[in-house]
Parts: sequence; structure tokens; C-alpha cells
Amino acid sequence: MTVGKIALVTGAGKRVGKAIARGLADDGYALGLHYNSSAGGAQDLYEDILASGGKAALLRKDLSRPETAGELVREASAALGGPVSVLVNSASAFDTDSLADLTWDTWQFLLNVNAAAPVFLMKAFADQYPLPEGGAIVNMLDTQMNSASPERFSYFCGKFALDGATRLAAFELGPKGIRVNAVAPGLVLPSDQSQENFDSRQKLTPLGPGLGPQDIVAAVKYLVAAKQVTGHTLVVDAGQRLMGFGNSPIG
Repeated sequence: MTVGKIALVTGAGKRVGKAIARGLADDGYALGLHYNSSAGGAQDLYEDILASGGKAALLRKDLSRPETAGELVREASAALGGPVSVLVNSASAFDTDSLADLTWDTWQFLLNVNAAAPVFLMKAFADQYPLPEGGAIVNMLDTQMNSASPERFSYFCGKFALDGATRLAAFELGPKGIRVNAVAPGLVLPSDQSQENFDSRQKLTPLGPGLGPQDIVAAVKYLVAAKQVTGHTLVVDAGQRLMGFGNSPIG
């Protein structure tokens, strides 16, 4: 039990972010639950954590304005009574575009949410005083970066930027005792397709069906606990990346 430590999870109102926040709460962390549009899911999780005897705070922020993203670290610290020791940048935005039909608004929005906001959150985390003991940051990437489609141009550019920022921040923040890693999930939850279509795509991976949010939670917990691991991306995708570039039946 990690009593007394504080974790901030962005995108904690739904999907994988919500599962990660619940998993860290189960390990005894007080939770800063960030959300933007998913107020209902965040509220449900907040009430669930409190009912289980845990501690949590609801924190709303629009991450498309990355210049304000770092305020979340200060707000979580103030609400929960100490420095944030774990930051999970799980919030992501997704849209389709290509270089041919790229617009400034879509580019800026996706780069702000998927790259700039996590970077400024990492900066705010590292600027805390006092610093937490054994600080850990985990960023969310995407296994499809290994077979990126140009039809998701802005989305993948944001993820590529966050990948580089993860490694650079790990190098810079290591002397401060802060570890920075990433998780690259595969097909974890249905997105804009039917359950039947999702299941059929999962079956195409080398390990077949079964990958779920619990596997991403386990990966995050490992990286939080692994004291000698930094600058690493843990791919959790049932082997999807092994299928190579252009794996259109999966992507």
C-alpha cells in the first residue's frame, strides 16, 4: 500500500485513463482526476474512490490550451495535501487528416492536446518544491506509431513529438530522481467501430483476443515501481507491432 502518495491522471473520466486512475487508487494513491468533457465518468470514479475509503479530487481543464496545463499539478497538490509523485498523461485527442487536407485548427488542436499539454505538465511536475521522492511520469503513446498512417497525420505527429519528449525529459530529469517512461497500447477498447469489428481485429494479432485496460494498468504500475527504468516505452499490444508497416487489417 502506497499510503500518502499522490497521483495525477489526465483523461481520468473515461476509457483507459479511468482504469489507470482506479488502479492507482487501489494501490493507495490519492488521485487527482483530470477531465474535460467526461464529467459524468470522472464524478462516478470520484465517488467510487471515496466510497472505498480513498482520497480524490476532481480537476477540470481544457488541454487544448497547453499554457494552462501545468496548473493541474499545483491544483492536485493543493487539493490533496502534498507534491504529486506520479503523473500519467493519458488524455489524448484523435481525428483524421492528411497533409493534403490539413488545417491549422486541427493541427494545432491535436498537437496541443497530444504533445504540448503533456510537456507542460512534465515541466510543472519537475518544478514542484519540494520534489516528490521517487517521482514517476508515464506518457501514453500508441503502438500504431510503428505503422503510422498518413490519414492520421496530425495525431501521429503529436505522438511522435511526445515520444521524443519522453526520452529527452528522462535524460534531463534523471538527476532530479524523476523517471519518465511511456506505454504504447494496442487494441484495448473499441473506438468508432462495432464490438464485432473490434473483436475481429483483435483476433488478427499474434496473441489473439484478450488485451484490455487491465493490461495497460499493469504496465503503468510496473513503470511507476521500476526504480531503474527511465526513457523506455513499454509496448502492450498483443504483438501487433510485429506485423510490420502497413498492417491495414489491424490499423
